[in-house]
Amino acid sequence: MTERARKLDASRLRVISGGSPTPAPSYRLLTQVSAALSTSLDLDRTLKEILERMNALVAFDAATVFLLDDSRTELHVKAALGVPVALKEVKSFKVGEGVVGWVVRHGATALIQDSSKDARYKATGPERRPKTVLAAPLRAQDNLLGALVLVRSAKEPFGPEHQRLVEAIASQAAVAIDHARLYETERASRRRAEALLATAQAGSEAVATPELLQRAVKQVAFAMRATAAAVILPDEEGEIIEAAFDASDPPAFGLDSLRSQPLTALPLLAAVRGAHGPLVVHRATRPSLLDDVFWTRSEAQVLAAVPVAWQDRMIAALVVGFADADRLIPSELELLDEVGRQLALGMERLRLQARVQDQQNEMAVVAERNRIARDMHDGLVQYVYALGLQLEHARDLATAQPDGVTPVLTGAIQQTNHVLSEMRTFIYQLRPIIMQEKQIGEWVIDLCRHFQQATGIPLHAEVGASAGQELSPEASIALFRIIQEALANIYKHAHASRATLSLDFSVDGARLVIEDDGRGFEVDARTVPDIEHGHGLTNIDERVRELGASLQLESAPGAGTRLVAVFPYTRSARS
Repeated sequence: MTERARKLDASRLRVISGGSPTPAPSYRLLTQVSAALSTSLDLDRTLKEILERMNALVAFDAATVFLLDDSRTELHVKAALGVPVALKEVKSFKVGEGVVGWVVRHGATALIQDSSKDARYKATGPERRPKTVLAAPLRAQDNLLGALVLVRSAKEPFGPEHQRLVEAIASQAAVAIDHARLYETERASRRRAEALLATAQAGSEAVATPELLQRAVKQVAFAMRATAAAVILPDEEGEIIEAAFDASDPPAFGLDSLRSQPLTALPLLAAVRGAHGPLVVHRATRPSLLDDVFWTRSEAQVLAAVPVAWQDRMIAALVVGFADADRLIPSELELLDEVGRQLALGMERLRLQARVQDQQNEMAVVAERNRIARDMHDGLVQYVYALGLQLEHARDLATAQPDGVTPVLTGAIQQTNHVLSEMRTFIYQLRPIIMQEKQIGEWVIDLCRHFQQATGIPLHAEVGASAGQELSPEASIALFRIIQEALANIYKHAHASRATLSLDFSVDGARLVIEDDGRGFEVDARTVPDIEHGHGLTNIDERVRELGASLQLESAPGAGTRLVAVFPYTRSARS
């Protein structure tokens, strides 16, 4: 029932005096009503249109549309105009109860000229004067949908011509209602498919569980037109609330305070874990399963909590709230249950991927250790061994042939320099694996993407095209470490809401710019590095100076921070 139809003042209705309306104008209006109803596919709008068009045909004090529920045992008020039939006191009739129940049971029109003389009439409030009632069934082909009921004072009783007109409009209205319902069913099916598709896409595209849950909960809220939606994530042991992902900003559920709290802090989770399907909670009953903070800040009248379970173990809980309690029909609960299964599948995929990645990392570490041991044995160890032999030879010559010591020591010194050179080369080969496998632009983008996923801070990164020259291994390592350190400072100290990174290449070198909108600081008032304050900026400064590069740092309290570093392709002479 629309709010406009419910609040319409009866004094504004166009009341035609009793008796038979003139046929020509009435049937012309009937044609107009038919045309108007055939253009609407919205059920609420269709019901409102029926009652307002009806008032142009037949005068009444109150008009009500009753529709059968899914069980076809009760009739519920769906729209009313004028003074509703005790709408506040009675919202439904059982089939066979009252005039409307009689009409639906028998599939025939009821014309009551004096309610005080007809046993079928059921008074729903204090009756002061007799009423005249005209109730016609709403039937689309062989499908009985409900009934249309008109009421006015018995001083102007409805007659046979009124009945013919009301039956005609009821027939047209039933077809319009049936079409609107079919449209609603098709739209609900489309929403169901969209929600499942969006959840499946999030499950297949997400690279981390937080990304999956945040995307999924927003898609579910949008597709199901929900007032609020959230996913609650326990830890792996199922004892602590690890995180809560809300579709709204600010969060509608107010679950942030429950992070790191035991699951018992939210009784709803225990209830969901023990349920075999979706759990429905109504605002009217307000059980102690959810904190009152939610009910006070949300417009939801009912919510459904669905366990996200894998192999009979709850790994998360999906909670969705609706402003209209009637929206939570069995098909919507089935949809939520299916979404929960899709989320569980996506979470399990990510868990297995992480496990495989961990195993691959362990294998890579073992392989790297073996390579290091092999390279040291075949290279450094052999050189050092040869150096030892030369020194022993020099010792033996010191007494027997003193003149032969100098050439041997000269060769030992050369061997020592060769060992040092080999060690430097070996150290450079230990740079991060990511730098060995990818171009510089790729690993910068990957580093930024992992930072954003891990911290939740939006980071926009851009890497320009190569200028045809390559940075030295030392510069590449330094660039990698500087970006790591700068991003770590943004997360640990800046409290920024967003950041940007750009890396451009010119004929002279590479230019790195990192900016954030954090709290900033006085550049000249930086504390001396120690255990508490760390060495981050000092390390960056040292790395830049060692390479003959330039560093510019701009910041002020409340104004964020901007770091600019320029690396030459070759080390300058002053370095």
